[in-house]
Amino acid sequence: MTTYKKILNIALPAMVENFLQMLMGMVDSYLVASLGLVAISGVSVAGNVITIYQAIFIALGAAVSSLISKSLGEGDRDNLAYHTSEAIKLTLILSVFLGLFSLVFGRQILAWLGTEPVVANAGGLYLALIGGTILLLGLMTTLGSLIRATSNPRMPMYISFLSNLLNVIFSSLAIFIFHMGIVGVALGTILARLVGVLILWKELSLPLAPWSWRLDWDLLRLSLPAAGERLMMRAGDVVIIAIIVKFGTDAVAGNAIGEVLTQFNYMPGFAVATATVMLVAHAVGQADFQTVRKLTKQTYWLSLGLMLLVALLIFAFGQPLTHLYTKDSSAVTASLSVILFSLLGVPMTAGTVIYTAVWQGLGNAKLPFYATTVGMWLIRIVAGYFLGVTLDLGLPGVWTATLLDNTFRWIFLQIIYQRKMRSQT
Repeated sequence: MTTYKKILNIALPAMVENFLQMLMGMVDSYLVASLGLVAISGVSVAGNVITIYQAIFIALGAAVSSLISKSLGEGDRDNLAYHTSEAIKLTLILSVFLGLFSLVFGRQILAWLGTEPVVANAGGLYLALIGGTILLLGLMTTLGSLIRATSNPRMPMYISFLSNLLNVIFSSLAIFIFHMGIVGVALGTILARLVGVLILWKELSLPLAPWSWRLDWDLLRLSLPAAGERLMMRAGDVVIIAIIVKFGTDAVAGNAIGEVLTQFNYMPGFAVATATVMLVAHAVGQADFQTVRKLTKQTYWLSLGLMLLVALLIFAFGQPLTHLYTKDSSAVTASLSVILFSLLGVPMTAGTVIYTAVWQGLGNAKLPFYATTVGMWLIRIVAGYFLGVTLDLGLPGVWTATLLDNTFRWIFLQIIYQRKMRSQT
């Protein structure tokens, strides 16, 4: 099997799975949009908090995939049961903490971000329901990563399809038949994820080690910096939303719609990154750094090409797609601005995503964490506030800062990577 075939064998199912997960959020946003701008603004802000939770579980899944792939590359299958059990245990611990936090502080979190009281009430309710049951999302992510890395890369894709179908059915019934509003959308998502978790658990073919209170430090060594990297990213996104709130409800709504649509731009990059972590870790397990170099080049250009194709399609149909959510002229303008900047940022985003995955596959998750911390908090947020608020450039100013952040991280991670590869020759 050629390298590109190996990449696509993992990336394509992951891409479809990412697409389906994004579609669930898109469907929720579409259904909520029928309830008005206040509802979609509240849910969008709450969604950014949920995204932080999701990022933590994705990071955990990437760490597990890296460890298991490395063990398979070394021919050591003894650690599979241990790492599987530890991944599930860590998912449970994190879920309990995040769930209780959402239930107790749901509305307060949104109020702290400076949203209007009516928006905070709407979003806080959604956050309490979805965040309070975050265990379902965590288990779907972790179990999907385990199944993808060891047995069937297509199975998580099939389950995502089913979950999305059920989400559409349940949420639509709750909104249009039972008139349950935001509560109905949340309950539809919860029920759909519950079904997905039950099926994934049944399909998990890996043995499980006996429960212990001891934590896997190899897993923590990879997952904590990876989670920290995504946490810095998503927490920074919440701060960015707090900046955008200053531009008014129309800007928040338009930005939310634009981000829902442009999520598809990043889908191929994240899918290829999933394959990159696993294949690089497997090559490292075999001490084959020539393959690591080859994989890095191929995955970057593959992700760039696929991301650019999707971004151009979203840009071409940006206005009619935005009109599916709102006809408000200010919100439409804001959405189209987000779509344009997302297209312009494709090369930098592809570089950031792929080189982050390469470093995770190499067993060094700390470097992306440092790069993201500096890029997000010292470049994106500071420059975003300066350009957007101080210079009164509004939403375009915030998104210009986003391009600067991704450019910095791409170049930084690439330079250090090249130095490491030279040291291996």
